[in-house]
Amino acid sequence: MNVAGNAPSGNDPDSEASKTRFDRFWHALTNQHPDPNNPKQVQAAKRLSSYENKTAWLMVVLALTYLVLYSFYVLEPDFTDSQRSLLNLGMNAIWIVFIVDLLLRAFLAPHFFAYLIHHPIDVIAVAIPALRVLRVLRVLTAGQWLISRGSRLRFGRTATAVVFAFIFVTYLASLAVLNAERGAPGGKIETFPDALWWSIVTMSTVGYGEYYPVTPNGRLIAAGVMVVGISLLGLVGASVASSVINRLSGKQQKGQDEVKAQLQALANEVAALRELLTEAKAIGSHASPSGRSMAETPSSPAQDAASAAQQESEPGSPKP
Repeated sequence: MNVAGNAPSGNDPDSEASKTRFDRFWHALTNQHPDPNNPKQVQAAKRLSSYENKTAWLMVVLALTYLVLYSFYVLEPDFTDSQRSLLNLGMNAIWIVFIVDLLLRAFLAPHFFAYLIHHPIDVIAVAIPALRVLRVLRVLTAGQWLISRGSRLRFGRTATAVVFAFIFVTYLASLAVLNAERGAPGGKIETFPDALWWSIVTMSTVGYGEYYPVTPNGRLIAAGVMVVGISLLGLVGASVASSVINRLSGKQQKGQDEVKAQLQALANEVAALRELLTEAKAIGSHASPSGRSMAETPSSPAQDAASAAQQESEPGSPKP
């Protein structure tokens, strides 16, 4: 009796088929790249890219407008209820435009759900203002749209991105924490300068402790600011290290190139000398038709007699 034959095989057709179905489902759900063999998906990717390029400036302007309205909403506590209602109306209108923009991009993408899965920050950003408990964080909506849509513009890819990100996140965090903490029982952050100082020391991971949030929303903002601050510091350190390594490797590569050039020059000179030696040997071999040198050529009787007479005329020469 073959006991091993009764054991379930690792290549069970049912399990393989189930695994294949799951893999296909997960691939279809998360793969946002168009199929090159599917003209509709390729055309959809082109339409999405064209739409994002054409609306990038508009979305950036709307995001900045949102930030201005939110800044007035937070920094001017003396506004009347009607003025605050107008500010809320303007921010809600822009927020609806952000939702429509995200849905349009998802519909234009080759894969609707895959696009949303690969853009979770955009989804969270448009969902935050809908949650009443997190409405204090709605400034992140404008911030995320300014970053995601502004990245298609030139200033989103410059070397000053880190400095811009530090200033931008510091300002957003200051507005958000001030809106969350002002008027809270036992709150320490009551003015914008206090909020700005708290944001700077938190972003730089210093944390003096003189100002700290006491509300749940304020602490949630603090956690996000800490993560962003550590990330930016790590990015700066990595950029400096990469710059130093590139500079050193560039000098090393330059020295290697010089050595290679010198070796190539020496190789060329050796090759030229070999050609000269080859030519000299060829000329020497063709100088005498009989193939012998002048010293090996036999002399005539007249030349032998003249040579003997010359030796007898010379004093002290031995006689033959």
